[in-house]
Amino acid sequence: MPLDCPRCGGALSTFSLSDATAVACDDCGYVGVEADHSGEPTFAESWADAFARFQEDND
Repeated sequence: MPLDCPRCGGALSTFSLSDATAVACDDCGYVGVEADHSGEPTFAESWADAFARFQEDND
């Protein structure tokens, strides 16, 4: 039974590895993989801070 993409209606390809299965659409790039973003850091270092830290470490 062919699967239809929920985003564009195109055909989905199914990929399996061990016990995991995912679907993807070649037309629009949709990937049916669930992601948990609750563990992402709340602080993002700026480029200026990163360069300053790099300079401190190399002095």
